[in-house]
Amino acid sequence: MPRYRRKPVVVEAVKLTRPISIETDGETVKGRSGDYLITEKDGQQYPCNPELFEQEFERVKDVFSIKARVYKSLRTLKRKSKNLIYNK
Repeated sequence: MPRYRRKPVVVEAVKLTRPISIETDGETVKGRSGDYLITEKDGQQYPCNPELFEQEFERVKDVFSIKARVYKSLRTLKRKSKNLIYNK
């Protein structure tokens, strides 16, 4: 899920493709198609209209993880070596 930053808070957000209803703190909040669904670090979610979202937030570049890249490469190597062994 893409991450966005509102100074100084970083949240996760995704653009909605259909209307939804969310239960938050005892009330129901409705999000429309095109709104962003924001998830804060504590897990609380709420919709935000696109104009306000684009004014308040900027996209955070994902940090390149060497560890994740190595694990992915090793999994690929393992899968390819199994294919070579079993396809003989």
